Parts: sequence; C-alpha cells; structure tokens
Amino acid sequence: MIKTWPVTRQGFASVIFLLIIVGSIIAVLAYAKSINNRTDELILQPSATPDPFGNWKTYKNKTHGFSIRYPKEWFIKPYQDYAADFLATDPRNQEASPSAIKVRYLHLTEKVDLNEFEKIQKSEVEKDIYEPLDVKSVISKVRNLEMQGNPAIEFYINRQFSALEGPRGEFSHVYEIKKGDTIFKFLSYAQTKVDHQQLDPIFQQMISSLNF
Repeated sequence: MIKTWPVTRQGFASVIFLLIIVGSIIAVLAYAKSINNRTDELILQPSATPDPFGNWKTYKNKTHGFSIRYPKEWFIKPYQDYAADFLATDPRNQEASPSAIKVRYLHLTEKVDLNEFEKIQKSEVEKDIYEPLDVKSVISKVRNLEMQGNPAIEFYINRQFSALEGPRGEFSHVYEIKKGDTIFKFLSYAQTKVDHQQLDPIFQQMISSLNF
C-alpha cells in the first residue's frame, strides 16, 4: 500500500513560488540571448561610408581620363577638352565675381608651360621667383609632391598689373601635375590674397577629390 503525504497550503505556495522564480530566470536568459543575437547582426552589417563631398557634382574629362568634384551651386564653363572653369556665379552675369577656379590641360608641346613646370620644380621651397615682366609676378613655391604617382608642384602666384592695365592684382594658388605628355594645371584665383582666403578651402577640397 502506497503511503501519500498530505500537501499543506503553505507547501503548495512554496512550490508555486519556486516555479515562478525558475520561469523568470529562464525568461531573462532567453531575452538576453535574443539581445546578443540582434547585437551580433548589427555588428555584422557593414555601415555605409558617408560621401565626404555631400551632394557635390562630378566633372569628368574622358579625353584625359580624370574626374573632380565641385559644389552643386557652382557653374561650370568647359572649353572643349582642354580647359574648364568652375565659377561661383553665373558666367552670363556681367557683374560676376572675378574669383574662380580654373583647370587647364596643357600638352607638353607647349614649351613655355613645360619650362615653367621644370623651373619651379627645381627651385627651392619658400624661395620666391620674380618674373621680370611688365606685370610684376612673384611665384612662391610650397613643395614638390606626387599625386597618384605623378610628379606635381604646388605654389602661389602674386601678380600686380602695370599702371596701363589699372591698379589691380591677382592672387593664385596653383597645382601643376605632369602626367604622360600632358601638364594639368589646377588653380584658384582672386584679385587679392584676402579675397582668395575665402575661396581656397573649396579649392583644396576639390583637389582632394581629384581622381585619375
């Protein structure tokens, strides 16, 4: 004959409480596991790299095989496949700002430009070059460098025009890149150095986007 033990109300309550505790622990462990799984999924998913140039437009030159970014609000004035001007104001506006960013693609058959490149490349850094012209022109070399494996030079030009042309000046920041049989000249300019300081950060960002 099997003997049974009576279950008191207090004992039954203890069993129920124990089951609740065990169930709570299992639920917490299951929730923690699901959180870890979701975290793993988030880590495994590659995050999209933001475009450092935002909504800037892209200029592509198929003849010479390069591209450069420029602000979407700006205007572009191309000259077939040998030059392009990037302008902050509409070129059709007669009162347009004289500040601009220009790009020129010069074939090495143009000896004047080749001689200029070699002269500046061989000159000392931070040593001014004075051009003996009717327009006083001072070239201040910044450095020799390589841009995507191509020899390049960076320099400034400070020009003061003769009295016959009016008392005005022009300050330019120039990068020249020698690639194959072509010299690429990228420059930004304004009438004064102070005016140019507002333009130069945009120019530097454009240069950083240059891709051959």
